[in-house]
Amino acid sequence: MKRSVLILVSLLAAAIVTAQEVTLTVDAPESAVAGQGFRIVYTVNSTDGQFSPPKFDPSFQIQGPQQSTSRNVQWINGQVTSVSSTTLIYYIVASTPGKYTIPSAQFETKKLTVSSAPVEIEITGEAVVAARQQGTSEKGQAPDAGSEVSLKLLLGTRDVYIGQPVAATLKLYTRINLSGINDLKYPDFKGFLRDDIDTPPLRSLETETIDGVPYGTGIIQRMVLYPQVAGDLRIDPVEMAALVQQKTSVSDPFFNDPFFDNFFSNVTTVPRTVKTQPAIIRVKPLPSPQPADFHGAVGSFELSSSLSKSEVEVNDAVTLTVALKGSGNLNLAGEPVINFPQGVEKYDPKVTIKRSSSTSGTKTFEYLLIPRSAGTFDIPPVSYTVFDADREKYVTLRTDGYTVKVTGTAGAAETAAPAYTTGEEVKYLGQDIRFIRSGKGDLKPVTAALVTVSYYWLWFALALFIALVVLLLRREHLKRNADITGVRNRKAASTARKRLSKARSLLGSGKPDEVNAEIAKALWGYLGDKLAITQSDLTKDKCYSALGERNMEKTLITELDSILTATEYSQYAPVSGNESPEGLYRRAVALISKLDNVLG
Repeated sequence: MKRSVLILVSLLAAAIVTAQEVTLTVDAPESAVAGQGFRIVYTVNSTDGQFSPPKFDPSFQIQGPQQSTSRNVQWINGQVTSVSSTTLIYYIVASTPGKYTIPSAQFETKKLTVSSAPVEIEITGEAVVAARQQGTSEKGQAPDAGSEVSLKLLLGTRDVYIGQPVAATLKLYTRINLSGINDLKYPDFKGFLRDDIDTPPLRSLETETIDGVPYGTGIIQRMVLYPQVAGDLRIDPVEMAALVQQKTSVSDPFFNDPFFDNFFSNVTTVPRTVKTQPAIIRVKPLPSPQPADFHGAVGSFELSSSLSKSEVEVNDAVTLTVALKGSGNLNLAGEPVINFPQGVEKYDPKVTIKRSSSTSGTKTFEYLLIPRSAGTFDIPPVSYTVFDADREKYVTLRTDGYTVKVTGTAGAAETAAPAYTTGEEVKYLGQDIRFIRSGKGDLKPVTAALVTVSYYWLWFALALFIALVVLLLRREHLKRNADITGVRNRKAASTARKRLSKARSLLGSGKPDEVNAEIAKALWGYLGDKLAITQSDLTKDKCYSALGERNMEKTLITELDSILTATEYSQYAPVSGNESPEGLYRRAVALISKLDNVLG
């Protein structure tokens, strides 16, 4: 068989006429939009030579070239003619508007060198304006022009207020076969808080036709972004490696001829880096002044409340439930302020969130109340102000008040009446009942009044001094505990170590995402308590700025940023190479000790 093929190749090689002129042509658009991809195609009617690409502008983002060869053999009237060609495709993204000249490319053979014509392309800035004026949706978004594989971050809106949630979807488009994806790298989303939504792993693609072109599409990750500062915030590209199935020739030199490429080739997996385009989100500040009962909730909400019972005994528990329901930044909605009456002990609320979609659901605050005295108590109505972004104004929500009737006696203890049985002696039960002592007592008259003894006054003065010291210490203790910020500051390190102990107990569980989540909670909790920053205002920029104002070493701030970034990457990009949870845990423990030594 192989001998027959050799004979056939010899006959064809002897008959082929190769006297053709070598030319190099270029195909490129006259204009393109900044931030959107376009392609430049070079075609040369030869497969035997070396292609030298032009010197592209340094600001261009370039992928490629994607190279393919073809050979067309015709047999007419006993003569064989062959037409060969090589095509090289470059995918380019220009981010800066202006006019650019792409120099000539060259193709060099053994006998001559040919050049292509230079190309002029005008890059306009229309894409940025259009992106600000309208949002994008998941369906119907065309991939980058000329791209066989592309990645897009679809945003629900690009014009929001501080705290208003932005739904984001990371979506893959492809027109070629893929064997998988790898090395998914997210930016730091500077200026945003990011909340990932549970998304099923991408195992298969759906067919979607866009502008008449069929694509295989799939959602990689859904998330919600909460802007924390005003201004034009830039979202840097998300980067990923797509595993492309590509045909390659066999190693035998005999079969490397392009004529046999369709018959003797292997399919290999080649990683190709794809990334999203940068996006700009315009974030507007919330109107001033903000109402006193505004606690960071932005969206459309309803407020309701309920009381477990209206009649209780002293020291019995009552549960007041306040529910905030609607669409918005439920995660950042703070606790309502309720002025409970005196005589009612209140515990910190239990907070739960139940979601119906990525940005909708119900946030519930459950207050445990214990009345310590009898009477009738009025629980005032709850006032809670939210900012409605659609109506662009503050809206105050209110619930009904409640009246609680408390019966019983404060401080009353449950005691049983003593029981007596006729004919039995009274039994000795601990220290409560003693027999009447009989016999003569040893009584002696007092020779002098106690107040006339000198040591009496010494003991009296000592007791008075001790009482004053205890009173001053008690006063100082109450004053320190009244300062909630100071209490949180003093207990910040111990609270963080308790959270880290939970992370330590999870190290051997085989759940690195839970370990890293606990490490992140410990660090964020420590920073909020130590720097006196509320949860709704807790961002990386504010923390780093506050640490810088306290003359914190840059190395510690860099280490803090490294650990926080590593915990985020390890939770949201588990396929990438990250540091082990044990290593992050040890670094977090050491960092908190160093920060506490400096912050005091």
